[in-house]
Amino acid sequence: MNPRALIMVVAVLFAACSGAGSSGDGGDGDGGGPVSDEDRPDAGGDDGFADAADEFDGAAGDECVPDWRPVTACACQPSECAGCSGFATEADGCGHTRETECALPPAGCAGPCCGATCCPAGYWCAEDQCTQSYPRQRVGIFYLAWHAYAWDAVQQLPESDRPTIETVVREPERTFSEMLNDHGLMGSAASFHFHAEPRIGFYSLYRARPGEAPYPEPDFVPDSPNAAAVAEIHARQLWEAGVDFVFVDSTNLAFLSPFADVLGLRPIEVLFEEWRALRQRGVMTPQIAVWVPIPARPAEHSEWIHLAIRYLDLYNRPEYADLVLTDGKTRKKVMFIVDHGGLPPDPAVEAALQANGGRNDVLTPHLWGLLGAGDFAAGKAAWMQPCQTADGQWTTLVAAGVPCAQGYARNSPLGTVLSVSTSYQLAYASLPFQASGKMNGLTFQKQFETAFQVQPDYLLINSWNELIAQPQPNPYVANLGNLGRSLGKYSPPQAPSTPGLDWLWVDAYGAEFVRDIEPTVEYGTKYLDLLASCLRVYRSGVRACTPEQMTSESCCQVDDEYVLIDSLRVKDPQNSLSTHHVLTPDALERDTLLGSGAWEQVCNPVYGPPGLCGKDRDLTADGPFMLFARPGPDRAPLYRCWSGADNFFSLDPDCEGREVVRLLGYLSTVRGTASPRPLLRCYHPAGPAHFHWLEEACPAGREDAGRLGFVR
Repeated sequence: MNPRALIMVVAVLFAACSGAGSSGDGGDGDGGGPVSDEDRPDAGGDDGFADAADEFDGAAGDECVPDWRPVTACACQPSECAGCSGFATEADGCGHTRETECALPPAGCAGPCCGATCCPAGYWCAEDQCTQSYPRQRVGIFYLAWHAYAWDAVQQLPESDRPTIETVVREPERTFSEMLNDHGLMGSAASFHFHAEPRIGFYSLYRARPGEAPYPEPDFVPDSPNAAAVAEIHARQLWEAGVDFVFVDSTNLAFLSPFADVLGLRPIEVLFEEWRALRQRGVMTPQIAVWVPIPARPAEHSEWIHLAIRYLDLYNRPEYADLVLTDGKTRKKVMFIVDHGGLPPDPAVEAALQANGGRNDVLTPHLWGLLGAGDFAAGKAAWMQPCQTADGQWTTLVAAGVPCAQGYARNSPLGTVLSVSTSYQLAYASLPFQASGKMNGLTFQKQFETAFQVQPDYLLINSWNELIAQPQPNPYVANLGNLGRSLGKYSPPQAPSTPGLDWLWVDAYGAEFVRDIEPTVEYGTKYLDLLASCLRVYRSGVRACTPEQMTSESCCQVDDEYVLIDSLRVKDPQNSLSTHHVLTPDALERDTLLGSGAWEQVCNPVYGPPGLCGKDRDLTADGPFMLFARPGPDRAPLYRCWSGADNFFSLDPDCEGREVVRLLGYLSTVRGTASPRPLLRCYHPAGPAHFHWLEEACPAGREDAGRLGFVR
């Protein structure tokens, strides 16, 4: 029914009701009692308005119902790169017209758009101009393409149950071994496990070369059906974020073999193929460099072929001339060389690469991580470098108000080279305090602050699609038990004989301790968005965030995500857990108690960053941990309390009727790699002493007050 018809019905009803009785008499027909059925105009069930309604319904059929439709196109002309807005005419079919606002998208550009300017194919946008020259300051990202075996194994699992390391940590009853080992897939995966799930799904960049037969097992891997789509998504995401080259990982693959081909060489070839195809379509991509070891061939294997030679063949193909990373100052192609004690470069091989058959057009900067001052002085560059204290000690404790000041190369063949990472590790990422973790972006932000100050010639970023890693043997569990196991994966609840219980992880551990920036199911686009923000600030050339950037750029909004909780106790050389314990975030309180000579600091397993001690034996689980610094979803406040006899901690803001000493921070109510360890409250009546415990149950013979939540 149209609006006009509704108004007419209301009018008819109102008129009929008004005539049903005299004014002021309650509405009865004769001024007496209620109207009986006999008094009604139609006692047979008609409502008395049938004639009026029927008459109206007949009239409604002659009414025109407006149906607005466009009759003219939008009166504006979009350009190739900019849309437009204007007006279009609409008619209602009843003789009426009106003007409405409209908009048209860009007409489309054969090359990339630079603001409103359409650049020709083969050009790109730099500093608001169409150009074929890259920026003077290059920005590259460490890019992993080693997914073939891991992807093949995952495809053999039920689609509804393809757990990642993050999944296993979040669910304590699950085990590392059930991911692949229990399915007989460790060989198929070459032991590579996904630590988080890519937002676009599990993938591989491998496909066999045209006309080549697939390798037999154990190196058979099917062609990835989505390699082209994945390569395009990566190219667009990286380029739009501000990354202008990738350096692709071949760091453990020195010589050609079926395994090295499937894992490293062929995926890199596919990346070249797909990104060249994108450029031919006018879609801009980063340039590509390879990072490869060149050790001397063993004397007994003079037939072995260095993978670097095969990569050089790629570099020399004319169709890839614009795609290979080329140094702006020397105009030479860049091939990064692995340089560490286990894989020292062979000078003869390096000289051959540089000469490139007489072309003399290849630059071979040396690259590794966790470098010392001597390495930097020798011209070696770091792909990953930790924050350090004012006196030069490496640390995994990243704080908003303390400079990161990571080291960097000043005289590399590329000039000044500095790296920034979302997370970094000093040894095993899965052991407490041996890796910084992402810390809600704080690690990345603090490392970028150094980049703003230095403004290096080459900025290297960690990392892209590096979501897989292999487990490593555990050298600590014999002396440390659960304290030597990966964070949050303990016995109980798992049986001591569980396969994989003692595995450790170096380069990654779940979503929090993986260096990867690629969008994931767990963290969404958070770190890609943060990268884009940090690169906007970096490209602006400022040495520190401006007041405007502090408002507009997430990279410049720096806050502490965690607070370190130190664990102190009255000296207890026998580890009886019967002495007075104190949890404190206050360095002054810590130093005062330790300075008294009566107290001791409970150490962290294996490694102690500056300010903490570390031990690899004779250790208890009442050591240091981290809490969130601020409230948030799935978080609960934790208070330090005084019972009158000793300190204890509680979730109760009133400290269970005792004295409130202070708020310590916020624990997590859910488990994940950001807060993987359970926090228990235990009690020793002989002390009396309350103490915390970072395992699944309090030690035998001690009262267990239950798990309060999860901590880092």
